[in-house]
Amino acid sequence: MIRDIEIKERILQTTKEMFYKFGYSKVTMEEIAADLGISKKTLYKHFSNKEHILKEIVNGAKCEIETYVDNLIEDKQTEFITKLQNFMAFVVSHFSRLSNPIVQDLVKNQPEVWKEIQEFRKKNAHDCFTRLINQGIKNGIFRDDINSEVVTMLYFSAVHGMLNLETLSQLPITADEAYKIIVRVLFEGIFTSEGRKKFKNKIQ
Repeated sequence: MIRDIEIKERILQTTKEMFYKFGYSKVTMEEIAADLGISKKTLYKHFSNKEHILKEIVNGAKCEIETYVDNLIEDKQTEFITKLQNFMAFVVSHFSRLSNPIVQDLVKNQPEVWKEIQEFRKKNAHDCFTRLINQGIKNGIFRDDINSEVVTMLYFSAVHGMLNLETLSQLPITADEAYKIIVRVLFEGIFTSEGRKKFKNKIQ
């Protein structure tokens, strides 16, 4: 039983890496088995097909993200500015994968799975960010005369509008650099004087 769980986890991890490297459609079940050094019979014992593996990978990622977000929001020990930085680093790592082959591949070959990913990412990130903004207002880091929902919509409109392949191809900077500019422009406008001071001290 334990060995079956270990084999299944190995299959998921190895296949995820192959999908990110080569794209979903270019990876076959035969290649997955060969890369793992197991028989196709063993592979099919755990997963009926490649789409089954993909859906398991997506579900696993969703659970990891939900756990990360919940822990971030409920963390009582970490200073708010640090929590905000951790969230922003999380978003950067998330968007940096836009250039990977799997994204365009899923849009074309697994549109329903991609739609599910987009909807989850949008809802989860929006909820987390809104809760962070409200925490910041409560802690006196952000101004109390702003609407957290409006700030959240503004933030994600800027991020989605800037951090896509078409826009980034026209800019002489990386996705990470573009994101930092978005963050600086947005946050320095909603910080209180004290919040702005703490933020500047952190990023310096």
